[in-house]
Amino acid sequence: MKYSQRPKYERRNETIAVLVMILLCIPVLFIYFSFFANAFILDSTGELTLQNFQFLYQPIQLSQYTVEPIGKAFRNTVIFTAIATTLEVTISCMAGYALARMEFTGKRVISFSLLTLRLFPGVLLLIGVLYVLLHLGILNTLTGVIVVAIALRLPGSTFIIRNFFAGIPQDIENSALVDGCNRLTAFFQVIIHMVKPGLASISIFAFMSAWSNYLLFNVLIFNTKTPVLATYLRVLSRNDQMIADYGVFAAMAMVYMLPVLIFFFISQRQLMQGTISGGKGI
Repeated sequence: MKYSQRPKYERRNETIAVLVMILLCIPVLFIYFSFFANAFILDSTGELTLQNFQFLYQPIQLSQYTVEPIGKAFRNTVIFTAIATTLEVTISCMAGYALARMEFTGKRVISFSLLTLRLFPGVLLLIGVLYVLLHLGILNTLTGVIVVAIALRLPGSTFIIRNFFAGIPQDIENSALVDGCNRLTAFFQVIIHMVKPGLASISIFAFMSAWSNYLLFNVLIFNTKTPVLATYLRVLSRNDQMIADYGVFAAMAMVYMLPVLIFFFISQRQLMQGTISGGKGI
């Protein structure tokens, strides 16, 4: 139904809702605009400049600290994001398919545990995780952060993709098995193509979570031998007076969040579809 053909009270209520939403968003947008405007303003003179982005290609001096260019930290973050996203999607797909299609002892317990762990805040486990990684000898390494990031994200991703697999009619898989496929080939040649929205959804969630993971890096990595963007931000905000260079900090924050924003705007339709479909069966 066209907007002009809708009842007047619906149009009035929608207009009021939009105006209220705009009024609520103005303070938040003003805060963000004020912060990121510092990225293009030189603190000493107040002039518009791109000098705050010098960390992209050369070392910069902040108080008594010399901050290296962002290249190595950016590369390590890309490696971490790619590995974590690939492993999370692969493992959750196999686990979700097994929970949706196979019958085995403890299936209901595992399914219920996935839902419980999905609701459990992972930050409460960090102290225990720290001791486990120390015992395994992978504390303060990129490998340790990858293992923890995947472990904390797997319950949610498995729960989402399991509901997509459960929504596929059993007759389709049976037809593939009758035509000569075994369970493995049926999975890769037939079933996996029918859960593409689910794959897109968990891939988007995994990418956004891995790229913007600030807490794990700053808790589990103590030195600068393995720099990532999260620890790079920590270095930029560190000096003797405990006062950050907000121009450089805002520029770095803009670089840090730009890939996530681009990825989100490109894939927000698949993200919403996966969120809605993945909630079925709760």
